[in-house]
Amino acid sequence: MSLFWDRFYDTFKDRRYGALFLCALVFLLAGFAGLALLGVAFDGLGLESYWRDLLPGFGILMLAWGILKFRRAQTRSRARLLPSPLSRDELRVARSKLRNGMKSINRPAPRVPDTNLKY
Repeated sequence: MSLFWDRFYDTFKDRRYGALFLCALVFLLAGFAGLALLGVAFDGLGLESYWRDLLPGFGILMLAWGILKFRRAQTRSRARLLPSPLSRDELRVARSKLRNGMKSINRPAPRVPDTNLKY
């Protein structure tokens, strides 16, 4: 999503979604009205045969555009999951662990306190 859509959605994110639903509904109805007006215009000009010839090509272009957007989103999500490079200190510690074979620190076993004291 672009920055405009991020900011647009953030205004509704922490509130109720009623206003967002109404905005989506208005845009949907406006789209249907626009398509209806476009159909009336084509019908009035007698361009129906040309429109029917262009419709399959337009559908193929829309399908290709959708697949392209889907693949870009997948690539973007995979790139987010890649680990970040290690810092110098982390690399130094990792190399020392590999060099030492991850040997445990030699500490003496903890002593059990003597509870059998006789007075």
